[in-house]
Order: sequence, then C-alpha cells, then structure tokens
Amino acid sequence: MEETRFSWKRMSLVLLLTLMVGIAQYFVAHQFNDGKMGQKVYGGILLGMAIPSILIGGVMRLFRPNLQRYFAITAGICIVSGLFLLLL
Repeated sequence: MEETRFSWKRMSLVLLLTLMVGIAQYFVAHQFNDGKMGQKVYGGILLGMAIPSILIGGVMRLFRPNLQRYFAITAGICIVSGLFLLLL
C-alpha cells in the first residue's frame, strides 16, 4: 500500500538533490563567466535546476505517482523563481 500523506523528509531529500544540482551549475557558470555573475545568470541557474526535477518527476509518475508531487513542487519553485529573476 502506497503512502499518500505529505512527507517533509521526502520533500527535504528532493530539495537537497535540487540544491546539489544548483551548486554544480553555479560553479560551472562562475567558471565560464570569469566570475561575473548577474541576475540573469542566477535566473538561468534556477531554471536549470528545474530540469532534473521535471525529468525525474516524469519517470516517477510512471512508477511511483505519490513521489512525483515532490519533484513537481520543487520544479515549480525553481521555474517561478528563475522566471522572476529573468523578467525582473
């Protein structure tokens, strides 16, 4: 029987995974931009952080639909934040 309640532990693990992806993207962007980081670059990093959550969440939807919502929440947060920084 699958658990349908919201779990903060699972959410924190998905956020940790997304944070690790963001840290890696930050260092790559910092290296390629010679240390010149602006608001648009941070917006791009946040949008890039959403891509793994979308892909993993899509696969989870096939096998474990109750876990897909955590990836969807994380992707939504990253997309909204990234677009806010890009369009501000």
